[in-house]
Amino acid sequence: MDNRVKILQKYLIKKSWDAFIIPRADEYLSEYIAPYAERLKWISGFSGSAGIAIIFPEKAAVFTDGRYKLQIQKEVNNRLFSIHNIRDYYEYIKNHIPENSTIAIDPWLFSKNTIDKIKKKLFDKKVKIHFQDKNPIDLFWKDQPQRPLSKAFLQTINYAGEDFVSKIKKIKKELVKRKCDYFLVTSLDSIAWILNLRGSDIDNTPVNLAYFILPASGKTTLYTDLKKFNKPIISKLSPYVEIKGYKFLYKRVSNISSTSVVGIDDNRTPYWFVKELIKNNVKLKSIDDPCNIRKAIKNRVELKGAKNANLRDGVSVTKFLYWLKNKINIEKENEISASNKLYEFRKNNELFFSLSFDSISAFGKHAALPHYRATKKSNSQFSNDSIYLTDSGGQYFDGTTDITRTIILGSASDEQKDRFTRVLKGHIALASTIFSKKTRGSEIDYVARKSLQEINCDFDHGTGHGIGSFLGVHEGPQKIYKSNEHKDQYLEPGMILSNEPGYYKDNEYGIRIENLVIVKVRKDKKFYFETISWAPIDRDLILLKLLNNFEKKWINEYHNKVYNNLEKFLEAKEKNWLKNVTKPF
Repeated sequence: MDNRVKILQKYLIKKSWDAFIIPRADEYLSEYIAPYAERLKWISGFSGSAGIAIIFPEKAAVFTDGRYKLQIQKEVNNRLFSIHNIRDYYEYIKNHIPENSTIAIDPWLFSKNTIDKIKKKLFDKKVKIHFQDKNPIDLFWKDQPQRPLSKAFLQTINYAGEDFVSKIKKIKKELVKRKCDYFLVTSLDSIAWILNLRGSDIDNTPVNLAYFILPASGKTTLYTDLKKFNKPIISKLSPYVEIKGYKFLYKRVSNISSTSVVGIDDNRTPYWFVKELIKNNVKLKSIDDPCNIRKAIKNRVELKGAKNANLRDGVSVTKFLYWLKNKINIEKENEISASNKLYEFRKNNELFFSLSFDSISAFGKHAALPHYRATKKSNSQFSNDSIYLTDSGGQYFDGTTDITRTIILGSASDEQKDRFTRVLKGHIALASTIFSKKTRGSEIDYVARKSLQEINCDFDHGTGHGIGSFLGVHEGPQKIYKSNEHKDQYLEPGMILSNEPGYYKDNEYGIRIENLVIVKVRKDKKFYFETISWAPIDRDLILLKLLNNFEKKWINEYHNKVYNNLEKFLEAKEKNWLKNVTKPF
């Protein structure tokens, strides 16, 4: 990394730039990105999913959030980069970028909202922003991977539950209501949802690299690589959607009439579009991506598919837990071999497409890293009397799954049992919460933390994220997280979220329990969560004296459902084991 940073710093000096900002992002502002877009990793070594770096001619800084505080210290050379929490990013810019300086930015990798924040912080300093036509890292990254080119395919109506023509019509009506002539759909998951179109351009997320211009009236246009599409798909889409190559996108954007109103999502639209439209005096209107909320509220077919996918997935996870508890020779297994074993169980499931993210297989102290990824270098051998955490999921044609289980191999300490039980209490509290209409996830997050906070403990990540339908394993706008602002999306019936409180003791162990839940509404109009993930919770880690009667009842009822749902899919020994580990307290 030393040489890469120095090369870039020399380039800055040559161009008379005072700073170059590199986010962990692609040209679609995706959470998960293809290898060609891992520019932050190339320059800094940091491989986490959230981060940003600033390169100065004489120094460099890198930022990430609390999930990666230990990982970034391991991956990034602190002689080259100072390491910071991402919440301090904008203040750092304000304090460290000199007056009357020039900073370089790739406009494809930043949203309008992000650029506006940078401009606001630097306004008094009269800083000039140079928007680059070519990212300099692409100039120096000699073995940069090619852009992906997977074959596109259509999600069939028996899994989507609604055809793309109907979805387009609904979004067009929304644009008319919002008085917009166009909306720029730049988020890959939104494009996948509205067109029922899937692909494999991003690992574990079935999307295609593309942009979509949606007018309030008339034909829509998809801009992508035409090699991705076969004649049957083009034939089906063509009455409603024109498919063109990327080179036509630039011309189309520059030709939008100055009398038009173009809707953009400030958080999801690359700034390049904003820059080009402003240049042509086009009026911009900030609106939330209208696909977002419709995508989040699943229809009946999608909900049925989610339940079916989670049932099949639960069988795989349960078979894996049986293998861990009963079949392994501990000294011969490790994080990677265990992850591979779980993949073997999962990949043979009906309708399986891929994993939904790179599985977290974390033994011992690695479990204290919430987003740990085992590598050949870090791969830990298993041993007795240690915690193992597995967080994994699958993409199925009828749904997306995500589940975490923490188990003890051997015997647990009293402290580990205490922390595990407190995490379990938080999980149960959230799973059992009854709430009213117009409740935000941030307003109920506290119930998952209460038991831990009683002993001055907590976890530094959200408690729940949205889940897509054969789409992103992290989906907005629904989420459950700790915030005092309460500006997040109301929870609505039909949304799917994770319930995943945790506890992490640095360099020793980590605990997380995760199930997926559907937001439902009762006859009295109160809202509740229906759990749809099925796998046993490790009784060997439960400290029974910490549980009250309601919590014991919840566990017994959940385990009863686990057994009844899964037993017919298991072999005799697996079934007998499951019956024993799900017996009531």
